[in-house]
Amino acid sequence: MFLFAGCRKPADTGEASVKAVVDKFVTRLYENFSPQQMDAMTQDSLLTLLTETEKKVLAGRYWVFDVNVPVRISLMRHIDQEPVPFWLEPAGFKKTGLLVKNEMYTYEVWQKDFDKGEVNLGINGFDKHRPVYFISVRPRDQKDSLEIRAVFPEQQHFEKMETGAFTYHDWDGLKLTEVPADLQGEVLFTTIRGRAREAHLIKAFRDTPFPSSSRPDQVTTSWRGDPVTSREVLWRTGRTVDKSALQYWKEGEDTTEIVAVPTLIEDRLLRNDRYTYRHHAGINGLLPGTQYHYRVGSDDYGWSETFSFETARPESKDFSYIWFGDTHHSPVFGEMLQKARKRHPDAAFFQIAGDLVSTGLHRDDWDKLFAYSGNTFATKPLMSIPGNHDSQDGLGARMYREMFSYPENGPEALPNELTYAYNYGDALFLMIDATSPVDDQTEWIKKQLSGSKAKWKLVMFHFPPYNFVEPYPEIIEKWGPLFDAYHVDIVMGGHMHYYLRTKPMNAGKPVDDYAKGTVYMMSVSIEGKQEEWPDEPYALKRYPGGPLYQHVVIQDNLLKMVCYDPDGNIKDELSIARK
Repeated sequence: MFLFAGCRKPADTGEASVKAVVDKFVTRLYENFSPQQMDAMTQDSLLTLLTETEKKVLAGRYWVFDVNVPVRISLMRHIDQEPVPFWLEPAGFKKTGLLVKNEMYTYEVWQKDFDKGEVNLGINGFDKHRPVYFISVRPRDQKDSLEIRAVFPEQQHFEKMETGAFTYHDWDGLKLTEVPADLQGEVLFTTIRGRAREAHLIKAFRDTPFPSSSRPDQVTTSWRGDPVTSREVLWRTGRTVDKSALQYWKEGEDTTEIVAVPTLIEDRLLRNDRYTYRHHAGINGLLPGTQYHYRVGSDDYGWSETFSFETARPESKDFSYIWFGDTHHSPVFGEMLQKARKRHPDAAFFQIAGDLVSTGLHRDDWDKLFAYSGNTFATKPLMSIPGNHDSQDGLGARMYREMFSYPENGPEALPNELTYAYNYGDALFLMIDATSPVDDQTEWIKKQLSGSKAKWKLVMFHFPPYNFVEPYPEIIEKWGPLFDAYHVDIVMGGHMHYYLRTKPMNAGKPVDDYAKGTVYMMSVSIEGKQEEWPDEPYALKRYPGGPLYQHVVIQDNLLKMVCYDPDGNIKDELSIARK
């Protein structure tokens, strides 16, 4: 019998945390070593620089829990990770001849017997080896009933150690295929691949080519409220500027000033710009269909250039927007964005279907995205959703959320601003975070669709339900019937790095009328090409790579979508008419 009896909060560990130790250690490295010296560091050299107290924390505060009876701990370590974690053998773990396998990796098994009480385990390593170790636990006396209490980190998930179980709860599709008989039935502690980053110091340090300064930059607009009467504005400054403001005005009228809310953003491995401020100001009570001018900054540190935006017109059923697939902070995307902006000055806003950057935890990726985008998003709002690269390795989308300000009307089970809904003209847009659990969002999707009187229903999420690379049966099973029942016109996505437009789909099968089914699309905004190209019976139009973008025009009862390459060549066209 096994009983789980609660988690231990970080403060309950009674000692410094791994994060606190690494934070302070990184600060010491910056103060005492050159970039070349930091880049050359190894596990051995790092251990000579850490204090004994710091090494003790790194060796024992990564995974902590209590057991009520003596236990045997089996630790599964990926065979390709070198070197072995520094604490493993000194702690008394012995390498066995056992192997555990999943569909991709092989793990060697290390074991140690523990008395009842607190169990302390150390870091995965100073490298960023994503197949991090996992453990299983069993009573040394099989007659004992095992209780596991006060686990750190919180929200621990348990499986039974057997074939078919998963070990990484940010990748529950990766199943164990071989488990030795001696380990069968033990309590399996799952983990997340992102834990490899907690003490990452070897070949870890980065530099941004676009560091912050006292002068505002990265000015970005969006909506949190009604696009007819509101606008959100965000911008960046260096760490020395924690106070900033937004000034806005109509032509020929007085200026209104709003003091911004600053958020300090840290990327501790970004050695030339570790800390920055992201400032946010929301404007409400604007007049519909009106042009406003604005700037951001301060008298002390300087102001941005003056930008303009125009609020939506509530009575208008005609508008256009542009959407992109995966952008991955690429200069290729940035160049295409600038061309699309000039080619379609009528576009009211932009959308990106996830994977805005390649590593959402790296601020230098975001710096590149904004730099390559120019000031496009300062005048036309960007409404996006996260992809698996923005919300990466099970660590969530913290930095993504710091970059943008979106409606806080999503499912209660999710963090705000990842899944949300907004209306523009006579269209409902559902922006869904497909990296979050499907079941946590299904009822919300149903409520949004069933309660909407909008003529057009448009949905965006990152993972495409129809593609030849990786199936998403849960999305098709849980969300597909809702799209059918409430007639979603188009589902937009990315992820697979090729272009696809399906026939109208209903109940998983093509139908002969757009009024009877939903069009599923995916696109890509960077270069690339599929090496394999099998038939897809649901496909109406395909291209094996990009970069591409889509311009959508809605004119009351008519929706037109045109897919372009960067030079303006038409690659695909779609028209849907309402009767």
